Amino acid sequence: MLVSAGQKSWRRIAAGSTLSGGDQLRTEKAAKATLTFPDGSRIELGPQSNFTLDEASDGNSMHLGLGSLRAFIKHVVGKRFDVHTPTAVCSVRGTDFIMIVNEQGHTAVQMFTGILAVADHRGNEALLRDGDRLRVTDKGLSSVEHQAAGGTQGPADKLKEVAKREVGLQMSKEQVQAAAAIESKNAIFQEGKAIIDVNGNRVRIEEYIVRPRPTDFKLVVLDSRADRFDYFYYHGVFNQTLPDDISLALRMLPGCIGAACPFFLTSYDTGRSNTIDNMLEVSAGGHMIDVNNDGVAADKVTAAFDPKTNTFVGLTVNNPGVNDPANNQPFFQTLFNTNQLTFNGVMHTSWAPAGGAGAACGSPGNICSMGGAEVAFTNVTTVQNPPACSPPDCTYTEPGLIHQVVFSANGTGTIWDKFDSYIISDTGKVATTADFAGVTSGASYKSTLLKWNFEQIVTASEFHGRKIDLAVEPKIFIESGLIP
Repeated sequence: MLVSAGQKSWRRIAAGSTLSGGDQLRTEKAAKATLTFPDGSRIELGPQSNFTLDEASDGNSMHLGLGSLRAFIKHVVGKRFDVHTPTAVCSVRGTDFIMIVNEQGHTAVQMFTGILAVADHRGNEALLRDGDRLRVTDKGLSSVEHQAAGGTQGPADKLKEVAKREVGLQMSKEQVQAAAAIESKNAIFQEGKAIIDVNGNRVRIEEYIVRPRPTDFKLVVLDSRADRFDYFYYHGVFNQTLPDDISLALRMLPGCIGAACPFFLTSYDTGRSNTIDNMLEVSAGGHMIDVNNDGVAADKVTAAFDPKTNTFVGLTVNNPGVNDPANNQPFFQTLFNTNQLTFNGVMHTSWAPAGGAGAACGSPGNICSMGGAEVAFTNVTTVQNPPACSPPDCTYTEPGLIHQVVFSANGTGTIWDKFDSYIISDTGKVATTADFAGVTSGASYKSTLLKWNFEQIVTASEFHGRKIDLAVEPKIFIESGLIP
């Protein structure tokens, strides 16, 4: 399948077609694709891969967002050939290698012949030669290993070995539970209870937060029912080592008033699964922007939570759309340069920098505003609102109840996703707006929320009638600072 640069609709591609810079390819479950370059080099894409040709000029730059490729590259003096993934950049110098990107964006590289320079996003680089292999995660490069001819363990096996040690996607119920048993031993916050969900089913909720690395935190939620198992994780990477009291940093995630937050996310990945289907969102390139003074009026924030006073406060924005800190009270939030949302590996939405005034955002290439022209969106699906559709297949809030539906689809309705969100009691009663009447501060909101739970049911075109059904209790969010 192909979506041309600047377009939104995917279409089938015929053999012999020519790609241009910005074109994206997607291979189906049992499909492969071969790209041949004028110098005789070629790229072979494996099944369920997402690939973008970034440039097509004197040099070639491409992006593998998910899946696998094998590259046969001829060395030409003065010509560049780069392969980017969510965590790595491989600069080819005439080589034969395999690259695999899993759903967390982690990259495994296995060299066969030639020389390959592999760099992470932290400025580290390794040079691979015949038989070398390594992994690249959002933490950086692993050490280089060498596999002699005839070795049996490839990069995909290495990724699977690592995945078994921590909760991630594409795992069975037993693998998730085993990994969770290991992870949760180091939990800094942990909660659990049994409730009745919105459909009347008993669900056992287990939740924990760990610090897998000094700069990281990871939230995991496990839902066990008699006939199903659903789970969720959120893994965030901060700009610096987290304090012993991690809640001090987590309270800053919504943003900071007056000055940039000392702690902010540089990347995150979050996944949901029912052990058959999965939903994955990956973001990278996080940086702080004063959204009240970024030159885009639509970005203004006129009310925000102030952790110093533990309440919501109003912000003065007298001159929206203008960089005027004297009249627009600064409010800093994290913007991410890249984002991709996939369902069973099929991309539904994404964005990346499109060029423009990046230097004003701290470094060239950074996105200054999500409403600015420097953002290139690739949205296969768009939110469908009334009167274009009628409940339940649209975006609406059920009158009197705290039940919201958000439905998105492409123009033909062949690719779509739907989120049903509820606030429910331990007995499965859906909260009403009256239950939250009079809640005026952070303290009263938290005390009220502790009486309730959150449940979200996700369905998508790729799930073939199945769903991911996650119920969570808010106590761990409040204790950790995720709900400030």
